[in-house]
Parts: sequence; C-alpha cells; structure tokens
Amino acid sequence: MKYGLFLLDDAAVGTGERRHVRRPSKAAETSAPWRQYARRSLGTPFPASTPVTIKALDDQGERYRELAQKARLRLAALSADRSQTARTTACQAYARPIQRELEETRVFLSKLCIDKPKALKNSTDADKSIADTLTTVERMRCKFKEEQEQKQQAKEAAAKEAAAKQAEQAEQAKQAKQPPLPAQAATAPTPATSTPKPAQTASALTPSTPTPTPSTPAPVAQASATATKYRDMYTKLMAELAPKIRGDPAKRSYCFKQRGLVTRGVGQLKDSWEFISRTADNIKAILRDAGTKGDDVLEWMLNLVAKAIVKQAEREVAVAHHAAYPLASTAVLVMQTHPRLADMLMVRLVKKCPFAVPEYVAKRSGQSTDEYLKRAGYKRNDDDELESEGIYSERMAGMLALFAAIVQTPDIGGQPNPFPVHHGWTWLARMLNQKPRAISPMLVQTFLSVAGSTMLTAYARQMDKLLGVLGSAWLAAVPTSSPLAVAGKSNLTTFIEEYQQTGSLRRCKSG
Repeated sequence: MKYGLFLLDDAAVGTGERRHVRRPSKAAETSAPWRQYARRSLGTPFPASTPVTIKALDDQGERYRELAQKARLRLAALSADRSQTARTTACQAYARPIQRELEETRVFLSKLCIDKPKALKNSTDADKSIADTLTTVERMRCKFKEEQEQKQQAKEAAAKEAAAKQAEQAEQAKQAKQPPLPAQAATAPTPATSTPKPAQTASALTPSTPTPTPSTPAPVAQASATATKYRDMYTKLMAELAPKIRGDPAKRSYCFKQRGLVTRGVGQLKDSWEFISRTADNIKAILRDAGTKGDDVLEWMLNLVAKAIVKQAEREVAVAHHAAYPLASTAVLVMQTHPRLADMLMVRLVKKCPFAVPEYVAKRSGQSTDEYLKRAGYKRNDDDELESEGIYSERMAGMLALFAAIVQTPDIGGQPNPFPVHHGWTWLARMLNQKPRAISPMLVQTFLSVAGSTMLTAYARQMDKLLGVLGSAWLAAVPTSSPLAVAGKSNLTTFIEEYQQTGSLRRCKSG
C-alpha cells in the first residue's frame, strides 16, 4: 500500500479505522482554494494565484463606501423622524392637562360677573388712588398692632393676678401649718400641682407617730377597695362591652384598624414636644372619630389606648425609666379632652401591676396558685415557665414609673392635669403604712426618682417628714431574706442619704 491512498475522514477520527478515499484529480487539487493552505512537502512551491489589480480594489472599495453612505443617510432620516415623533408626543401629553385646565378656567371666568374698575382720567387720579389704598393698609396695620398689644397686656395682668392670688393662698396655708400650694405658672408646661390631699394617712406623718405601723387597717383597706373597684370595672368591660364590639363585624374591624394606628404612634414616641403633641393630637382625632360610631366604640377605643400605653411602659419604660415622661405627657394631653382615659389607665395598670394602688396581693382560701400569680401580675414564657423575680420586678417598676410620671406631670396649655400630684401623695402614704416586702424598696425608689422632685416642691415640710420616716423606721423593717430585698434596701438607703446631704431628690435621667 502506498502512502496517501488511505486517508482518515471525519467519521474515522478517534476510531483508528482506515477507509479508502478516492484521491481528487490533479486539476481539482490545483484549482481548489483550500489547496493553497494545504500541507506541503519541503521545497514544494505555492500554487499559482490569480493576480488582482489596484484599480479593481479601488472600485470595490468605492462601491462599499457608497453603500455605507446610503445606509447611514437612510438610518439618520429614520432616527430624526422617530425623535421628532417622540418629542411631539411628549409635548402633547404635557400640554393636554394644561389646555384642559385653561379651558375650564376660561369657562368659569365667562360665568362670573366682575365689575371692571373705573378708568382713571390721568396720572393724578392714579396717584391719589394709590395713596388712598396705602393709607387704608397703614390704618389696618396700626389697628392690628394695637389689638395685639392689648391682648398681651391683658395676658400679663392675668398672670400677675394669678401669681398674687397663689402667693396669698400659700401664705395662708403656711400660717395654718398645711402643705403650701405650689405656684401655678400662666403658661405650660411648668411643675404646677393641685392642692395636696394627705388627710387619709395623716396619722403616719405627724411627729407624735413617727413610725407607720401595719396595725392601722385604713390604708390597707383603702388600697384593697381601690383595687377591687378597678378590677370590677375590667370585669364589666369584658363581660358587657367586649361582646358588643366583637359581635359586630363593622365595629370589630374599625376598632382593630384604629388600634394599630394607636399602637404604632405610641411605639414611635420620642422625648420631644413635637412628637408628644403630634401623637396626642392623632390619638384625640382617633377618639373623636370613634365617638361618631357610638358611645360603645368610644369606650372600647379608650380601653385600647390605655392598653397600648401600659404595654409600652411594661416593655420600654421597664428598661429606661426616663422614657415614662413623654408617655405620661401624651396620656395627660389626651386625658384633658377625654377624662375617662384616667380610669381606663388605672384599670389596665391594676390588672398588670397591683402595686399602682398599691396593693400586696395575698392568696385567698380556695384560690389556685396560677390564679394567685396571675392576680399578682406574674407572666409565663412560651415554654409555660414562670418568669424570674428579676424580670417580674423590672416590669412592675416600669409600669409604676408610668403612674409616677403621670401624677407629676404639670398643667399643660393652661388646662389642669386630670390625675394630679395628690394621687402620688396617697400612693406613698399607703406604701409606708404597710409592712414592706422584698420588692418594696425598689418600687419606692422608682416612684421617688420619677415623681419625688415634684412632690418635694408641692409638699415641702410634710414630704421632708415622710422621707425621714422612710429612711429610718420603714427601711429598718424591710426583710433581707432575698437578694432583691438586699439590693433594693441598699440602693434606697443611698438615695435617701443623698437627699439628706443635698436637700434634693435625684431624678432619673436619660442614658
């Protein structure tokens, strides 16, 4: 077999199989284009090629240039047409509403009957008309300025009269050896308070009885009666009003939607007067709209607003007590328009934190342990495990801080606080007339750090006596059987010692 008679075609590649392929003729080999690039033996000359003249190449290049120029011109014309069409369409879309509004204005003006001003004969008349107009404007400006000055003078006179009246009342109270009335400012918000009402527990504050003892049943009975009152209100609310709302799909849907708005607003509250006033205005608008749906819807929405505020205190204020101030200011602003919210807040507070009365919940005969713990405010986690004492006491302190912040909030906008400072006096006197528990020192310090400064201003001498009793006999009676009691007692002792050295109560601060 001679080399070259057997060639490997594409089908035989990779198989090693040799197939017999007919060899092309010599003329075909010479004329085939691929032959110019085929493998050659050493010394074999290149096949002859057809010569190409320069003129032929120039002609061919010129023809290509002409074709390219025509294509470019055709594309440019097409692009220009499309751009012009797009611009025209955009201008028409922009001008169409303007033309429609112009036409509507033209039709409206054609229906009006407006008397045209009289034509002035010469420039003198025009100057006179302008001068008359300027004189009228100046007269109106002066009149407005005089009215504003009169209002300001009347406001200052009223403020002076109120200050003189308050000074006279304070002098009379001082002579009668009663807690002095705090000076009320003419503008909000300043630490203005109402007349103190310590009559219920005065025996615990007199020098003849320096040590409050648990043998006096009045404060304990009053606290228990107050707690029972608010628990009965909650039971009635759930038994009578809740079925009405839940049984009406329209009212249920409405309250559910509005509750989301209230919760979102309370949750986003910041320590800024702008945020506080805006949040209060939004809640008042929601309650005003709820009033148009019926008294039952308004009552239920007040319950939901109170629930949202107390829940925020349970979560956020428990971690940072200073967060109670903006929350309390919002609540007071809403209570000024809807006083019923004060009762709803106490209903919700007593349900979750009986120390807001204050009441130490005792286990009743025949009452199960779960019922007792629920009544005392304990909660269980997702694994049905009872929360620790630390978490429980932290939540209680957060809700009590909300109560203290509300009672210390001054009058706002010239309107009194519907839940004034004498409620704080009642709370503190009741607490000192009961036997302290392990959690008591922490609760008292929380209350004093939030509202103590305002109460010291309102009840100067009587508050000093109360703090003296607190730092001596009451703290000595605190049990030391648990770490919570030991830590609370130590912190409260330091707090009272700082007051005795500086004459002021340390206020909780941000950060």
